[in-house]
Amino acid sequence: MFEPITSRYGIKIVYKIDKNFAPMLVTGKRAKLEKLEPINSLVLARYPAILEKALKKYPERVIKKYLDAIYFAKYFEIEGTSAAGAYGCFFWTVYLVNNGWKSDEFSESTFHHEFSSILLKRQTVFLNPWLEQNPSDFKYLYETNKHKADIKITLKGTKADYEDGFITDYGRTTFENDFNEYAAMIFTHPQKLKRIMNQYPKVRGKIQILIEFYHKIDPIFTEEYLLGDR
Repeated sequence: MFEPITSRYGIKIVYKIDKNFAPMLVTGKRAKLEKLEPINSLVLARYPAILEKALKKYPERVIKKYLDAIYFAKYFEIEGTSAAGAYGCFFWTVYLVNNGWKSDEFSESTFHHEFSSILLKRQTVFLNPWLEQNPSDFKYLYETNKHKADIKITLKGTKADYEDGFITDYGRTTFENDFNEYAAMIFTHPQKLKRIMNQYPKVRGKIQILIEFYHKIDPIFTEEYLLGDR
């Protein structure tokens, strides 16, 4: 059922779990996954359409250059925290996790979120201009508290988040997650992001950096393309 995707993009699709399933980290070691369960076949059957929708938002050449494989699981935890997705280095892999309750829209957003991490690892972004949009005394939560499981976060954004330059509460955890959340929204809800941008200067500042980053990856990624109707 994934043949149109694998033949077009050359992506490997993996849903059977073995000893080599866990993602490779930047250290060259495999991540330790806990409570790992294989994805249900009926849930997996939803993903060809989800991926077709997600992948067509990028030029084919970008997917072929920056993505090697997509792995699926029903559930797993990393460092004691449940994950909706992950990514692996060396073999550039996106991991998508779905226990059956996640919507197709959320699943697509997760793909963009994780894929943006791969792009971050393979392209440069000017970090200081991004951090300058944050409040002057702000530090990301995972920098000040290493016990991730103890930090209560949501995937929603509030007026207070927008004023501080974050698109969701989760974006406050690390720079990478902050960047990921912007990437996920610009590819799944560009009009919503545009409305927020027009009201909150710090959000606008980060979006301009995000657009510059994607434009370096491929010139098709302009403000009109990323924030227009797609």
